[in-house]
Amino acid sequence: MKLLLVQPPQGARFGLTRILRVEPLGLECVGGAVRARGYDAELIDLRIDSWTSLEHALDDQPRAVGISCAFTTDVHPSLEVARFVRERRPDLPVIVGGHHASLVPGDFIDATGPVDGVVIGEGEGPMGDVMDGLRDKRSLDAIPGVLTVRNRDDGYQPHAFSHSFEEMPLPDRSLTARYRRWYHHGFATPSASVETSRGCPFDCNFCSVWVFYQRRARRRSPASIVHELEGVAEYEVFFTDDIAFLHYDSYKEMAERILAAGVEKKFSCETRCDLVIKYRDIFPLWKKAGLHTVFLGVEKIDDDGLKSVRKRTKGGADSNVQAIEILRDAGITPITSFITDPAWDDGGFDRLEDYVERFSLPNPAFTVLTPLPGTELYKERARDIITHDYAYYDVMHAVLPTTLPLDRFYERVAGLYNLSVKTTRLTPTMVARAARMALGGKLWCMRRVYQAFSEMRTPQAYLEPPLRVRAPDRGAARRGAPGKRAASKVA
Repeated sequence: MKLLLVQPPQGARFGLTRILRVEPLGLECVGGAVRARGYDAELIDLRIDSWTSLEHALDDQPRAVGISCAFTTDVHPSLEVARFVRERRPDLPVIVGGHHASLVPGDFIDATGPVDGVVIGEGEGPMGDVMDGLRDKRSLDAIPGVLTVRNRDDGYQPHAFSHSFEEMPLPDRSLTARYRRWYHHGFATPSASVETSRGCPFDCNFCSVWVFYQRRARRRSPASIVHELEGVAEYEVFFTDDIAFLHYDSYKEMAERILAAGVEKKFSCETRCDLVIKYRDIFPLWKKAGLHTVFLGVEKIDDDGLKSVRKRTKGGADSNVQAIEILRDAGITPITSFITDPAWDDGGFDRLEDYVERFSLPNPAFTVLTPLPGTELYKERARDIITHDYAYYDVMHAVLPTTLPLDRFYERVAGLYNLSVKTTRLTPTMVARAARMALGGKLWCMRRVYQAFSEMRTPQAYLEPPLRVRAPDRGAARRGAPGKRAASKVA
């Protein structure tokens, strides 16, 4: 019996989603768990591959299809995949999982729709149980963690979160072997993604991570992480933890084990400013272990702003600059992220621009405050939302009313990205890296990232219609298509 796993086409072609295309780690984890139970698995990544490959995979007689929907912008593409499958193989159970699907299952559960069930929470256990249930001819309605039309009002049983990562099989990266050269975070390619922890104990109102994990944060043992790293082929590794460096002793041991094992890789991660300050002495050690870049969720430049998003940064806004300097002193590049607010007038943008220039922040990133479904902010601002078209929920477009005229608002957002170019100095290291990428056949990545930055610096680009993913009609995907399972799309 085989489970076919599908990463849907990217639901947004604008903004930060073009700068990062990480491996579908959640599906790899599900695939690893299913294979550990004795079943087979296959993975199609439609961000890279073609609908033809998905059609051929359906010819190989999978027993069920699992579709990932982690982001709100992926809801429509995930439904298009489900419809594509249902039209060709109406006998196959179609199950959707991921962050958005778990938090807003009503977007998929419909008596007449193409989705049979939604996995609520982590997928490893429930999808293994689904395969057991199909083998034993049990209904999806009776499987804990799978919400269906029939059990949603009465009879749904949640699936317990695993207490330890040590109980879970490692992600099966062989499932994405044919795609791995196309995964990147920024200019880092090919890149791998590794989890050292899951969840977050903080409760920022704009974030759904802590809601998904019920405000739990679990970490893996340093020994198991280093064991996984030894099996990762890629030099560039992104730690996908929602908050890295939550536990000092664990991260200290992990760095020491990386050095002792002779694992030579280039790491990046994301964390909070107050944790950088709290554990400042660990970063020189991590620099030696290969940590190169840390994404800092600064979000707001003053205490009132932090309070508005419930950031709870210890030390308040003053800790932001301190954290930046700690990383710089350790030789690690800090990349700061900020949230702009549709309620701002020109003065709000002026203050943020002044802040970025004053502290010469390298490569700052800017998003637009977005009440994503499933977050507390969504509940608080539900009456204010001006569009429910998920294509605009890419954190780069305003879905709340703007104080400035909309074209002026986007002019100011684009101006921030123009400013980021000015504050990022071209260094010999950057020039050398660009040359290596060009010589190494990675011009596609450079073009992709530069095009994304160019669009974000262009006010008119924000006003263009969003991406609309459409699955081909039955038979259209197969006609005139290249070879089976060809990784034919790289844009």
